[in-house]
Amino acid sequence: MEKPVTSKTLVVFIILATTFLYIYHNYRSTENFTKFHKKQHATSGWPKKLTSPNNSKNQLNDTRTSARTELEQGKSAKLDLMQTLVGLSQKVHEVLFNVTEQYNIIIWEPPFGAKSTNHLDQSKCGACDVSYDKAKVKDLATKAIVYHFNELRLNKMPQTRRSDQYYVWWSMEGPPALRELRGMKLSEYDNVFNLTMTYRQDSDIYNPYSTAADVLQNIQSSGSGDPNKDLDQLISKKNAMVIWIVSNCGATKGAQTRMKLVQDLINAGLPVDRRGSCFPKNKPAPRGQQLEIISEFKFYFAFENSYHCLDYVTEKLFVNAFKGGAVPVVFGANKSDYQAVVPPNSCIYVDDFENLQNLVNYLKYLDKNATAYKEYMKWRTMKPEEMPNYGRSTSLCQLCRVLHGINVDNLFNPFYSERYSSIPLFGHPSTPRVVTSLREWFYGPLSKDCLVNY
Repeated sequence: MEKPVTSKTLVVFIILATTFLYIYHNYRSTENFTKFHKKQHATSGWPKKLTSPNNSKNQLNDTRTSARTELEQGKSAKLDLMQTLVGLSQKVHEVLFNVTEQYNIIIWEPPFGAKSTNHLDQSKCGACDVSYDKAKVKDLATKAIVYHFNELRLNKMPQTRRSDQYYVWWSMEGPPALRELRGMKLSEYDNVFNLTMTYRQDSDIYNPYSTAADVLQNIQSSGSGDPNKDLDQLISKKNAMVIWIVSNCGATKGAQTRMKLVQDLINAGLPVDRRGSCFPKNKPAPRGQQLEIISEFKFYFAFENSYHCLDYVTEKLFVNAFKGGAVPVVFGANKSDYQAVVPPNSCIYVDDFENLQNLVNYLKYLDKNATAYKEYMKWRTMKPEEMPNYGRSTSLCQLCRVLHGINVDNLFNPFYSERYSSIPLFGHPSTPRVVTSLREWFYGPLSKDCLVNY
């Protein structure tokens, strides 16, 4: 028979339970505050004051955990999109197969005076002839005229305009290059254009410097057929730590900032091989051999000439770092902008570090830890369909599809629901697309870090 619990015993039990709950609550509150505080530091922007370094091993564990969490969060949405695209693929093939008309796309002025050959694969894009021939403007088959921002002048556009022709505004430069260097307000182009074509993911026509899927396909198609073997061979070539190739030494505020950033990293003890026209006394990197040179280094500084400009991610990342075979240390766009377009766990973000000394220590840790370093290269052994933007038609190919009434690439647009859901996936919208305010679209959503005044 059990003895009844005495009042004294009950009081002791209550005191112990209350003490435990208090300690646990205090611990959880402190832990949550610490996580919040760290997150605020991580998103507060660079430059940050140099302080004492954190433990690099903890930094690696935090980075891995963050990468896994972000990957899991993005898998569901990506899977839904891929399933939708697979369901639409047969219809896309049918439309392309039954194309009978060829349309003309005119690039009104060559960008910066340089003409390039643009051949579109009809089986993927539709039947379109791309040329610089202004004489075709009156041709009934001419359905789109592309205007590059740098050569654009209202008084040099066609004097008459057909309602069935799309006017496309094209820019691969970031906002500071337009607003700060050239003084472009863009307000004079209200209601002039039908479509935007830029590196921004929310452009009507997405024109990135490249995509992760295309980069991986290129890497694997030129390899031995065994991605794991190719990766080991690439890593075995590396005999130096960090390289940076740069030609814009300070034309914009962002370019000035990155020059100081790299110097501060060097002052903090990081060996950086600096090349390019900004460092004429250093060993040059011949253009035809740049990627070969980069492949010998473990890290490449993919630093943009602007800071926190929406989606501005250029060839410095896609070509120099990824194709060159080095792990990119990135500075420029917001981390979320990078994560939307890069392979999982492929980049080291300057903004992740509370101070530059921590970043230096982390890179040195990876330099000495082959297993940890390799984690940033494992995406090269994945499948292209696992990459962001796999299956998304871009640039002039997407434009040609639009002319033929194929609008499925709109599904990739982050603003699909509010901007494009009324446009049929197959066919033409009931009313013409119009960019009511080019100025507001291009400059409006930018942070003060990118552009103080627009």
